[in-house]
Amino acid sequence: MSAAAHSPHGLRQFTVLVIDDDSLVLSTLTDLLRAHGHRVLEAPTGRVGIELARAERPHLILVDHHMPEMDGLAVVGALKADGVTRRIPVVAFTSASAAEANRLVRAGCIGFIPKPFEPGTLPRLVAEFLRATVARSRRATVPPRSRPATAP
Repeated sequence: MSAAAHSPHGLRQFTVLVIDDDSLVLSTLTDLLRAHGHRVLEAPTGRVGIELARAERPHLILVDHHMPEMDGLAVVGALKADGVTRRIPVVAFTSASAAEANRLVRAGCIGFIPKPFEPGTLPRLVAEFLRATVARSRRATVPPRSRPATAP
């Protein structure tokens, strides 16, 4: 994944891929996330989303569950099976039942955001997922502090 850039407003800018077949949801999410300084990639199908994820390696992927041809579960499975995309955090963005959302989490999603959503809370939720994943990736790349040896 590429490093996060800074927006013209000095805020940290992340790349977020949104995969959703509903054009209204896709444009609403895009507008909200861009208004909060993120670079947003749009994919109207699972297949296009997988191609964009491979090419762009976003910091976070939001994926709908209920889509024709390739549902969210199949998209998450394909992303997690691919060496190029398996480490990209994926969040289910769905009106699915709790059981379906749990299947998505078991398949590799780090969490889910329920639909319908409140436009005022969505950017905060996305920011929380980004903070958690960025912090986790930093911990994975920073060597542990050396500890002084103790006498037996």
